[in-house]
Parts: sequence; C-alpha cells; structure tokens
Amino acid sequence: MNNESKLGLTFGLSSAIGVRFLMAKSSNRFISFISMTAMFGIAIGITVLLVIMSAMNGFEQQLRDKLLSVVPHGEIVAVQEPISNWESVVADLKHLPGVIEGAPVIAVKGLVLQGSHLSGIALDGIVPSQEAQVMSSLEYVTAGAWEKLTPGSNNIILGQGLIDKFNFELGDDISVMIPKKGEKGRLSSPTVANFNLVGSFNFGGQLDSLQAYIHLDDARTLANVENGVLGIRFKFDDIFNATDIIRDIGRNVRSYVYLSDWTRKQGHLYNDIKLVQMITYIVLVLVIAVASFNIVSTLVMAVNDKESEIAILLTMGLSQGQVKRIFIVQGMINATFGCILGGILGSLISVNLAEIVQFLEHSFSIQVLSGDIYFIDALPSEFRLGDLAILVGATLSISFLATLYPASNAAKIKPALVLGQ
Repeated sequence: MNNESKLGLTFGLSSAIGVRFLMAKSSNRFISFISMTAMFGIAIGITVLLVIMSAMNGFEQQLRDKLLSVVPHGEIVAVQEPISNWESVVADLKHLPGVIEGAPVIAVKGLVLQGSHLSGIALDGIVPSQEAQVMSSLEYVTAGAWEKLTPGSNNIILGQGLIDKFNFELGDDISVMIPKKGEKGRLSSPTVANFNLVGSFNFGGQLDSLQAYIHLDDARTLANVENGVLGIRFKFDDIFNATDIIRDIGRNVRSYVYLSDWTRKQGHLYNDIKLVQMITYIVLVLVIAVASFNIVSTLVMAVNDKESEIAILLTMGLSQGQVKRIFIVQGMINATFGCILGGILGSLISVNLAEIVQFLEHSFSIQVLSGDIYFIDALPSEFRLGDLAILVGATLSISFLATLYPASNAAKIKPALVLGQ
C-alpha cells in the first residue's frame, strides 16, 4: 500500500470515528446543548453579517449608479476670467487618461420668490445636448422638458422639492432673485429674473430642493458673462480615481481654475459606507471568535466525556495524530453545518431584503429611509458570492484553529492512567 492510500485510510478512519462521536448520544446532555449553540451561533453570525454587507454593497451601488450619475465626477471653475473656447479645452482634455467627456456650465446662485416666501436655489446654465453626455440628469426630468431649454427662451426646470414647497405648476412664471456684485466685491441691489416653468427634476433627496436648470445663454445674461463659460464638468471612467484625474486636468489647463471632484461634495456618503464596511469586518472576526469559543468548550467537554474511548483507541494502535483528527473533524462538522445554515438564511434574506423591509414598513407604519433626506427611499441590497466566500472562509479558518487545543489535549491522554482507574 502506497503512502497516499495509507493517508486516505488514516484520514477516513479518523473522520468516521469523529462523526460517530458526534452522532452518538452523550451521557452529558449539556455537551450536546453547547454543540448546538456553537452551530447556531455561527449560523446567526454569518446571516447577520451577510445581510449587513449586502446592504452596504447596495448603498455603494446606488451611490455609483444613481447619485454620481447626476453629480459631476470632476469640475474646473474659473477664478478670474471666464474659460474661453470651452470646446477646444474639452477636446484637448479628453486625450488625458480617464477623461470621457466634458460639458460647459455657468452656475448662478439665487432665491426663489413666491409671495413673502424665499428659498435658495442653484441655477445651472447648461447646453442640454452636451450635459446629457456627462450626466444622466435627463433620466430624472419630465418628458420633453429637456428639449425646451433653448437659447433666450427663459425656460426653467425646477427640482420637485421646490415645486412641492411652493405649489408650482407647469407653465407658471417663476421669479428668481439674483445677487449682483458691486464695487470692491460688495453685493449691490439684486435683480429679479423671470422664468417659465417647463419641467421638473425628480431625483430624490435634498437635490430636489436645490437644483434648477436653465440654458447656458440665459445663465450668461444673469452672470454678466459675455463670452466663455464659468466652469466645465467632466465624466470619468473611474469614479474612485476622480481625485487623481482632476489633478491631471489641472496640470493641463492653461487658465487659472479651481479644481473640484465629487468626493468633496458627496464623498462623506462613500466614506460612511466604507467605514461601516470596515466595522462589519471587525464585527465579523469578533462574532466568529465568540462562536469558536463554544466549539472549544464543546470539544474540551467531549474529550473529558470520551476519555475511556480515546484510551482504548490508543491501545488498539491509533496514533496521536489520528486522535487529533477525530476531534478536529468533530469541531469542523459543527462549523460547516453552521456555515451552510447561515449561508442559506443570509443569502435568502439578502436577496429579498428590499421586499422584507417594505413589508415591515407597511406592517408597522414606519419608514426606514426618507426620500426627502436621502437620494433613495428603499433599503438597497446587493448580494455577492464573494462576501459569502469571505465569511465562510474566515469562519472555517478560525474554527479550525479553535479545534487544535482540545484535539491536542485528546492526543495527550495516557491510556494506562485512564483505564487503570
């Protein structure tokens, strides 16, 4: 018999005895209770952590696919003189690695007037056809409104939050107070611009209460810009490398400009998600470690309970290594069943998390996420097999380490002392 056959036979014998020890009725029922506790502890830990990780993945996906679709990945803003000939500037910068497209913008701050009520507003003067290549704002604008933003039309698209706040309707005249700079940078008497409401921007969250779109030429009049633009927005191929790309843009722009990227305005959301993910991984280790302590307790008591059987096996020729493997197998079976149970439950909950939360919201009349505050109104979830693999791998690794101490104690039993009692 070759060495591979002997190894297989030895491992098979140890596994068979380990399974028999696990399935056999123990005289001490507390051992069985601790064994079940260890298995369910691992299952619950994996379930909870998998659901949390899936929710964080969902938030990250929504941040990438939704919020960053209407927020520029990067932007340059003129400091002194407007940026002239923006088309050639964009054409030159598109040759830089990571830059996909650019669009001009003239941003104007103002106040919406409705009777005695005022509300701050950010007017973005854009070229609709060019803006659509940089951001997906068109997807959240009422049908046909985007095309109505033409030069000199004085048409405006307001966020739905502003429309609801002032009870505006399509076709209404919207008065916007625009501050003007006087001598030495001081504010002079503001002017009032009138616009025709042609559509709404319904994205969700606070953007709906701040955002408004007008045509670039109309914004030029408000900002007293005769030629050029005040800023250029960019779309990048890698949003998580936006800081490096915008710096590269800054080194290649001849004008004196401010540099900005999405991490400065919306980066706190991404940082919060990453912080929760990091905390989740720490909790993962702690939860599994606690469950592993139960495995240690189970095996220590099992060794004490099976001392005579172990002694007999040693006298029959079983090696210390084989005895170790008996209890390693016994502990790993508990861990494996816990992983299977936790993986199934966690996967089912993670895949259906949005529906489960909606059911709980309707049943208990609660709201987990408010669309008026956040950019989403439903709890997102994205289940990834990679997360499940990490959880299961970490659990089995820690559980394996937990079995080594009691298994080593089992191998050190002296048959003469145990059987002579």
